[in-house]
Amino acid sequence: MQPCEAFEPPQPLLEYQQAPLPYPVEALGDLLGPAVERLAEVIGVPCAMAAQSVLASAALVSQGHANVQLDGRTYPLSLYLLTVASSGDRKSAVDQLALKAARDWERQQWILYADKLKAYRAATRLMSKANTSKKPSAVEGAEPSEPLPPRLIIAEPTIEALVKSLCHGLPSMGLFNDEGGQFLGSSTMSKENLLKAITTLSTLWDGSPIDRARSMAGESLRAYDRRLSLHLMLQPHLANQLFKDPVINGQGILGRCLISWPERLAGQRLYKAVDLTRDANVQRYQQRITALLQKPWSLHQDGALNPATLELTPRARRAWIDIHDTIECQSGEFGELAGVQPAAGKAAANVLRIAGVLAMVEEARQLEDAHIQRASTLMDYYLAEIQRLTEQQPANSRLEEADRLLRWLAQKGWTHFSVRDVNRNGPRFARKSSRHTAELFVELITHRWLSSRDGKTFEVRHVPPQ
Repeated sequence: MQPCEAFEPPQPLLEYQQAPLPYPVEALGDLLGPAVERLAEVIGVPCAMAAQSVLASAALVSQGHANVQLDGRTYPLSLYLLTVASSGDRKSAVDQLALKAARDWERQQWILYADKLKAYRAATRLMSKANTSKKPSAVEGAEPSEPLPPRLIIAEPTIEALVKSLCHGLPSMGLFNDEGGQFLGSSTMSKENLLKAITTLSTLWDGSPIDRARSMAGESLRAYDRRLSLHLMLQPHLANQLFKDPVINGQGILGRCLISWPERLAGQRLYKAVDLTRDANVQRYQQRITALLQKPWSLHQDGALNPATLELTPRARRAWIDIHDTIECQSGEFGELAGVQPAAGKAAANVLRIAGVLAMVEEARQLEDAHIQRASTLMDYYLAEIQRLTEQQPANSRLEEADRLLRWLAQKGWTHFSVRDVNRNGPRFARKSSRHTAELFVELITHRWLSSRDGKTFEVRHVPPQ
């Protein structure tokens, strides 16, 4: 008898052989870095996961205020981040704290919006009555303008809704979701809409104008200088599909993203009786995020952002050019970055974006050499990570198929079954032959997802994350 066997957690089926590099937290600086360390230590998540959420939050509140300018070229401060983590890895907990200041600000803005909207409607009714009664004295002055809905963070929009929000709402937003499958699994990313969605997201990252021509009245849109930052936290099986999708890879959206798949810490996360809202390092971070949110954007008359210019010091300029040229040389056919050319092609631009975010958070008026060097250190991590994840296949295809079979069983509600059931009515990939089906069962039993008392009937021991 083995009383503890049922409580042993299952082993992941899809793991990469090479361990991720440690996240260079010190490169985030004296404000973001200590906040990341405290979030990671107390919540019990890898530093890389906490850093992704904190850096995404910093980009969100910085992107509306400034652009980096270099040799007549404009680099927005928007960042796209993807974090891969399994169910139970506490991604929601760390993301909620990293975004707390932004969500608190947004909530307050919605309260103010309700009051402004009520006043606007009252003024509109008054103007309408005055016009009807033909009393010129009552209609003097400009017509009231409708307040903008203050949606700062959006979780699972359609692409049309996202574009409309940027055009008719706040000109700077964040597409953030700690369960990224909600967005990627929605109709927005269906086969019919996938190409349009990816193209739109790429265009927004570039800072290009929004231009939609439609035959239906009121549906055509043109808007300039809108900004979007993105952070999606994905389950491993969804990330694997994403990395292999030919449409997604062909459009270069992953090359724009800063991707991290941190190590798991399950089994090591002992409870820490600490209130992070009272932690000095976290408070400093939250206060700076709030200050950037409370700072009014400079806007053009058409509602477009009019960001300030962050220029590079001569020394920073030379450093960035050296980084750019090194990355370019390594991207050649026989270079170290040859296998990740889409990411390498955007790496130098991402260095400037990250450096700009660091400068804004640290209240710098220009990009110093230190900003460039620290941003380059962070980019080295992301390039190493994308190499690890895209150049290296999972342990073997049998494990990948075992993972697919497990998720199929959960979806169909098959908790008790036999090999014969799967061979007759299971998914096609799992019934190529009786031997192949048996091999998949062996993997699932070995990794403690299935159990069997008689070797003929089987039971699912754990529900896999969806």
